[in-house]
Amino acid sequence: MAVLSLPMGLNRKPKSVLAGLSFLIAYVIVRRQQTRAKRRARQQRAGASSSSSSGEKSRDGSLKPRKVGVDKHFVEQLKKLLPICIPGFASKEAGLLAALATILIARTWLDIWFSGFNGTVVKAIVSRDRKKFIAKAIIEFGMMMWPMSIVNNSLKFTISALALSFRERLTKFAHNQYLDGITFYKISNIDNRIQNADQLLTQDIDKFADNLSHLYSDIAKPLVDIVLFAYKLGEAIGGEAPFYMIGYFFLSGLALRAVSPPFGKYTAIEQKLEGDFRFTHSRIIAHSEEIAFYNGAEREKEGVNSSFDKIVRHVRKVYTMRFANGILDSVLVKYCATMTAYYLLARPVFDPAYATEHMGRVSADPTKIVEDYSRNSGYLVNLSQAVGRLILAGRDLTRFAGYTSRVSELFDVLEDVNKGKYERTMVARSDGSSSQSKSVDVNDLKGKVITQDGVIIFEKVPIVTPNNDLLLKELSFKVTTGMNCLISGPNGCGKSSLFRILGDLWPLFGGTVTKPHPSKLFYVPQKPYLALGTFRDQVTYPDTKQQAAAKGFTDKKLNELLSMVHLGYLIDREGGWDSVQDWADVLSGGEKQRVAMARLFYHRPQFAILDECTSAVSIDVEGIMYEHARQAGITLFTVSHRSSLIRYHEYLLRFDGEGHYQFRKLGTEDLQQAAFGFGHGKSKKIRKMEENDDNGDDADTENSV
Repeated sequence: MAVLSLPMGLNRKPKSVLAGLSFLIAYVIVRRQQTRAKRRARQQRAGASSSSSSGEKSRDGSLKPRKVGVDKHFVEQLKKLLPICIPGFASKEAGLLAALATILIARTWLDIWFSGFNGTVVKAIVSRDRKKFIAKAIIEFGMMMWPMSIVNNSLKFTISALALSFRERLTKFAHNQYLDGITFYKISNIDNRIQNADQLLTQDIDKFADNLSHLYSDIAKPLVDIVLFAYKLGEAIGGEAPFYMIGYFFLSGLALRAVSPPFGKYTAIEQKLEGDFRFTHSRIIAHSEEIAFYNGAEREKEGVNSSFDKIVRHVRKVYTMRFANGILDSVLVKYCATMTAYYLLARPVFDPAYATEHMGRVSADPTKIVEDYSRNSGYLVNLSQAVGRLILAGRDLTRFAGYTSRVSELFDVLEDVNKGKYERTMVARSDGSSSQSKSVDVNDLKGKVITQDGVIIFEKVPIVTPNNDLLLKELSFKVTTGMNCLISGPNGCGKSSLFRILGDLWPLFGGTVTKPHPSKLFYVPQKPYLALGTFRDQVTYPDTKQQAAAKGFTDKKLNELLSMVHLGYLIDREGGWDSVQDWADVLSGGEKQRVAMARLFYHRPQFAILDECTSAVSIDVEGIMYEHARQAGITLFTVSHRSSLIRYHEYLLRFDGEGHYQFRKLGTEDLQQAAFGFGHGKSKKIRKMEENDDNGDDADTENSV
């Protein structure tokens, strides 16, 4: 009621009004804080424990999401990200910030000029002074409209340039870490804290950069306006008037902060849901052929609609809360502020005690009062808008905190993985306990890697998956150059796991691995990767055209490689070496596998890991390629179930799927499928590594070597 009485009590001092308003706002804040304190107490009694880098752990070990908001953690995240965006005072971004600050000051000066100009034009209209009106409204304004237009558009231009520069810095920094070694693999397959790295690297970084650039102007411009307009307003209607206005906005801002929902948290949740929705569509694109064969459109539609419905429910909840919150924003920040402004502007006119040289003098004629009122109202409106924008920037800050949390989490995980640390939610153990998040760092990896040419040695190496499943307690064998080895065993026994440990894709939990430098090992999978680029790039990948030429590989020599794998016809069919197409669609399955073998012959490593890489190739062509690999001095590690490949190998590494293995020389009896004599399932449940350690020597470890 005190606020409503402002217009009727113009001859009173505003102390009682502000005191009543302050009491009301203070009461709202205290009640809000009491509610939060009770909620925190209930959470503590429920057994909340210490926080981790990605959230808080409850008693059962499950992760609780960290609260996202403008707090100490947000400041720490921003302190890590800002040096990436602005690497130094001499950087382009620092120059753009300085230019933006200059433009903001120029914009404020123009606003001050326009307030005075508007008062002069109003006075000319009221006094019917045609000559002065034309001089001001036509001539002077016609001259000033150019600098005003330039400043306004320079502001937009600089903010856009700043946002793009921030995005460029962040994206390239992220790419340098994400594509450093095999970090991109570990992010997707070892550490499972991040589910949609593609969205974080594209959309979330873009939104963070855009919000950061606008946040600077949204905070810096109001601060400049507050200082300059408060000074001009103090000259016009009394030095205490700006402080009353700023004090009102400060108290209303505290009230809004106390009752506003955590929009920053909701923004982070929305981005995660958007990433999940995008992932469901990307899976359909990636597996469209399989889904089409199974007639799975209806099932997939249920999945994508379910993912989209989660977004709809969340967004509907958020905009409903924004609706209610927006009503309170408008009442406190806009309408009540307008009533207060009317009071402060009219007070010098109705009360001579508050009259100044620029407002309310008794000797002033009505046209002068109109001019002063118009000018001072412009000052006050700009001051009010500046303070209002600064307060409402807090709401934008909570949304910005959501993007900051997402981007900061990406960089934290990239940093951890590059240091050899990863976190993963493990599946339930055999005793039925719930899933837990486990952190693994270099101290947990007791294995040792030795680099040595011409030999691969595994000494008591446990085959353990990143999910802590123990496939084989200890694996020991030695293969030197020329010892071509065939690997066999049922699905899930550890064949591919062996290669992932050999290629440093999976962590080494124990034992010693001796192997050549990674450049002397080459992996050829069943479904080879075909890069974006020319047909030449498919053979020389990951080398470029220039790198291939430096190695002495002309197009003629590359033609010879294609002839070895019976693909010489592709050059004419596809339009030459420089032809660019979607090779994954253009080439058949057998052609893809033969291109991968040509790639192997191009690199000519010491050891080749061949994982069912010729399953779509005819036996005669397969034999030609294997024979050429042996003649080229490439030692073969082959996973295959084709008995026709036995003749190209001298040794057998055979897994039985029950935790046992054999490493021996191949004999004549193996030509009768003995090398592939194993079951096709597991009669025992896979143990966790901790369970195996508890069992000690009771585990089945009898290996024939």
